[in-house]
Amino acid sequence: MSDEIRVIDDPKIIKLVTDETRRAILEILRVNRLSVAQMASILEKDQSTVYRHVEKLLKAGLIEQAGERKDHHIPEKLYSRTAKIFFLAPGVDSVPGNDAMLKQLAKSSGAVTGMLGQIGYPAGDEDATNAMFVEMEKVVSRKLRGLKPDSTLNFYTLWKLQTAIIILEMDRDPALRAKLKRFVESYHEK
Repeated sequence: MSDEIRVIDDPKIIKLVTDETRRAILEILRVNRLSVAQMASILEKDQSTVYRHVEKLLKAGLIEQAGERKDHHIPEKLYSRTAKIFFLAPGVDSVPGNDAMLKQLAKSSGAVTGMLGQIGYPAGDEDATNAMFVEMEKVVSRKLRGLKPDSTLNFYTLWKLQTAIIILEMDRDPALRAKLKRFVESYHEK
């Protein structure tokens, strides 16, 4: 694995990652080096299907060959991710076929709403939560597109950088400010 975090701003690569099988492959490669046969077994998919997805991920530079193993004297290539974390930063509006990305954002927003309830916040408006996160994604993505990651960029610095951008842009961006206000108010209305 060569990078802690890799910022991806190419809309074609972002579209590639919106595929459910390719996302699953990237997820299982987060902690293990695996062969196509092992990935197919874990994902319960045909090896030829997994191989086609692996080839696309290789071509995009999201995974790499990370060694070889022998299974019954037959060599198999092992693959790993090229970064621990991929940060997608093209801006939601510029992704071809952005419906898959928007569905993923909505799913994670619903999860956040549920988790907020678990830790004691009253039930908020899931639509307001999703609208806020989509707007934050747009704002942060626009700002991070020009970022050139170096050795100081890790999960924690990226998280802090995103938080700082959101705080600074709340004052500058009326759309973000309005969506954040609607989100906060949805938790006070109940």
